[in-house]
Amino acid sequence: VESPTQIVVTSENFKTILYWEYPPMSETPHFIVEIKPYNLGKYKNISSCMNITAHFCDLSREIDDALSSYWLRVKAIVGSQQSEYVETEEFILRKHGKIGPPKLNLSRHNDEIVVDIYHPP
Repeated sequence: VESPTQIVVTSENFKTILYWEYPPMSETPHFIVEIKPYNLGKYKNISSCMNITAHFCDLSREIDDALSSYWLRVKAIVGSQQSEYVETEEFILRKHGKIGPPKLNLSRHNDEIVVDIYHPP
């Protein structure tokens, strides 16, 4: 069984997702994603990404420390066979994550200008 390819982690406004590619097959492949936080030192299952058919996994709830290192890996299961895991490079939210611009609202009330700034959506 082939391993997933083109594995990549994206993170924007703290929404962190692992994506991968897999060739089309007659039988639907399933995937298992695991995460290794630096402080744990070993891989653990991501319960929401066990035996999934999607080619992505939302990691937003798993990556809770912006300064810590994480590694991710994914493998394919087709029928009773499974591939080798494919591992990402080190991911650090503070280093690799992107934050969009805030929303800004200006209004005038009599002789005052009011500036409201909101977190990015």
